Amino acid sequence: MTNTEQSKALQQWHEASGFCAIRHSAFRVRHSAFTLIEVCVAMALGVLIIGVAVIGISGLHDEARLKRAASRIETTARESLLSAITQQRVIEVDLAGGLGGEGRVQVRRTGDKTFRDPQRGEVWEFSPTGVCEPIEVRVMNPGGVIELGFDPLTGCARRKSVIVNG
Repeated sequence: MTNTEQSKALQQWHEASGFCAIRHSAFRVRHSAFTLIEVCVAMALGVLIIGVAVIGISGLHDEARLKRAASRIETTARESLLSAITQQRVIEVDLAGGLGGEGRVQVRRTGDKTFRDPQRGEVWEFSPTGVCEPIEVRVMNPGGVIELGFDPLTGCARRKSVIVNG
């Protein structure tokens, strides 16, 4: 069998089996791959998703810090009232620095119309009779604002207002 006969036989076999005879010079190999634009778009979407997740997580962290600060103030009030009762003496908590809250602390006493920064030497009194001075406390940090109103008979926060940023 000569070369021409072999190529005719090969061509007939390709046609019979459903393949088309293609010359190598006309045949182009197309590789399947991502273009640079597709890769950049995918990376931009990934960065966007990560950014949203980080913002959400930091918001939760700020909210937790805010609630932890309010919890410390409530604990300070309850422990001071208990100490006043057990020791049978007046306990004073320094409002300017003794509340243990993270962030800026403001107070509103009976008769005050707005919250204000506590003055140096200003105290919150807890009586040995089991009564504390009625007061409202606002704690502010970058995560938001919490306002607590304390019951004079129990020393516990009776009214809470929570405003979280973000």
